[in-house]
Amino acid sequence: MTRVKAFRTQKILSKIMIGFGVLLLAIGIFAVGKIIFVDSDFDWTPLFQGFQGIIFISLGIYNLRNEKYYIEWDEQQVRFFLPQTKQLEVINIEDIQTIEVRLFEIELQLEDRNFTLDLNTMQDEALKQVKAKFKDLQQAKTHTNL
Repeated sequence: MTRVKAFRTQKILSKIMIGFGVLLLAIGIFAVGKIIFVDSDFDWTPLFQGFQGIIFISLGIYNLRNEKYYIEWDEQQVRFFLPQTKQLEVINIEDIQTIEVRLFEIELQLEDRNFTLDLNTMQDEALKQVKAKFKDLQQAKTHTNL
């Protein structure tokens, strides 16, 4: 069984973003507390620092959350867990009628529906691997239909 990630994420960068965001948020909260309890002049800078911290934390969490999406296949099935559907899709290879491989998209025509894979978010090596697999399937389908 071969599995490739559907998103390019860097786990260490996401964790650094979350850490930096927590630091900015803490600095912003302490500075606002100091302004409220010690100084009487209000400064907007700590609020902006806290807001930047929230943005960094949310971006880091978003990147870490996208690591769970994948495409995997074996000899009988192709399985997708993608953000478009947010559920596991299982397609039997014999149920695929036609395959159309485009630059960043693969369209599968099944008996009852069409299924489009958006590959824009994949890393280059994973993209090449998925496209090669579906091109092989496409050639196998055309040879069996002849």
